[in-house]
Amino acid sequence: MLTLLAKSASQGLGTQGIIGLVLVCTGMGLIYFGIKIMQGYELFPQENSQNIPKEDNYVPIKAKVLQKKRQKLPPLEEGGEPRIFVQWKIGYEVDGEKYDQIVDDDDLKKGDFIDIKYDPDDPSRFYVDSASDSEVQGDEEENVPEKESHPFGYAALGIGLIIIALGVILVI
Repeated sequence: MLTLLAKSASQGLGTQGIIGLVLVCTGMGLIYFGIKIMQGYELFPQENSQNIPKEDNYVPIKAKVLQKKRQKLPPLEEGGEPRIFVQWKIGYEVDGEKYDQIVDDDDLKKGDFIDIKYDPDDPSRFYVDSASDSEVQGDEEENVPEKESHPFGYAALGIGLIIIALGVILVI
């Protein structure tokens, strides 16, 4: 491909050559995207996904719901009712040091305890451990469905190769 570019550059690229180079680059992008799709990249991640570290060395702990925080938001339409955004202040203690954090309202009540996980290197970094609510007790194996290869990945590869071929033909 570099030979084609050098040859085209020395002869001067016309409109056809520029279109060919654009097609080659587009085809390479489609091939890259197709490979990512085949490796399990999700085009539309699930709504309930959280920003959980891949290597989760975070420590589980119970945090107490301390105080309700309300914020008044402007109405969506002229003359409408103002909206109220609710969050909760939670507190937990690590090695004698107290931490306060803010979490979204999830039908919490003052005095409730929620499961969180904090970073042992920086206890102020945490996330709400919603997985602990749905864990199955016992030593049973989880039935986790295996991710299937998405057919769009193969289609993107094929289309990318065709576009590259067309681009090379236009450059030559």
